[in-house]
Order: sequence, then structure tokens, then C-alpha cells
Amino acid sequence: MAGNLVVIFLLVFLLQNPWQAFCADAPAGWNEVGLRMGLQADRKLEYFHQYELFAVYGLPWNWRSSSGWGLFPQLNVSAGALHSARATGFIGSMGTGLVLDNPYFGLAPEVGINVNIMDRSRFGDQDFGSILQYGAYMGLFYRFADGLKIGYRLQHISNGHIFYSTGTPNPGLDTHVIGVSWTF
Repeated sequence: MAGNLVVIFLLVFLLQNPWQAFCADAPAGWNEVGLRMGLQADRKLEYFHQYELFAVYGLPWNWRSSSGWGLFPQLNVSAGALHSARATGFIGSMGTGLVLDNPYFGLAPEVGINVNIMDRSRFGDQDFGSILQYGAYMGLFYRFADGLKIGYRLQHISNGHIFYSTGTPNPGLDTHVIGVSWTF
């Protein structure tokens, strides 16, 4: 599903102004820090909350059309806690994201993929199969003129059936995540 959104964003962008699509460079660097909180979206053996601090590093490329719309790749890192009724553990992530935005329009969609590491694979009755999890997200955020940014994302983590046999269900986790950050 997130892959389809990326394709749609790229097509819309390229159709607007194809000759300028791949010619712009942007300054790379850390450009956002914030806090996110997630609540479980689906039923599991345990009920989960997630809390994390995150930072965003803008990669040195962007593609912006003359209409103002642009695609921006970024590197995302986070560290936080995954909490169930019977256990709390560390969860950290690192991955890439892609943002479609316009500097004159504060609302922007974002998609991404990441690798997650946890300090445990079992939280009470819920066994994730491994401390290594893969993730994907899609979301929408609003950036205010003063640098404040608020957002929502639907986030999924899963072991991708790598650590279980084919007949065993994949113990992934979907969360609704709200974030507040500061951009600079």
C-alpha cells in the first residue's frame, strides 16, 4: 500500500514538470527533532503503546517543479519504548522516507520504510519472533510557518515471516502514531 502511494506521488510530480524533476540539489543535514506516541491499531495477545524520540536528516537531493511541489528523501532515526501490560522494552529504528510538499501549502504526505531493533522479542504473551523487525509507514503532517510540525502516521512493524515457518501467523504490529516536532 505504501509503495502504491510513492508511485502515485512520483507520477503526479513528474507529469507537472518533467524537465526539472531531477536537477535540484538541497543542503543535507539534521532538520527536525520530535516526539511521537503510538497506540495499537489491531488486536494482539497484548495491548501496546509506543513512545519515541526521533530525528530527521535531510538527504542532499530534492526534486522540485516550478509549481513549487517537490519530493524530498530523508533519513529517519528513533529511539523509544514499546510498552505492553506486562513488559516494557527498548525499540529503535532507522530508515528512509519520502515527503511530497510545497512550501506554500503546509499539509504534506510522507511514506517510508525502516529497520527496527528491540531489546526483546517477547512482550508478555506476544512473541514477535525476533528482535529485528522491518517497518513501513504512511502519514500526513502539517508544518506551521514557525517550524512547529504535527503529524499522523499509520505504522507497521513485522518480521516479514523470516523467522517463522510458512504455517505460522506473522506477529506484526500496526500502530496509529501522533507526532509533534520542530523543524529548522
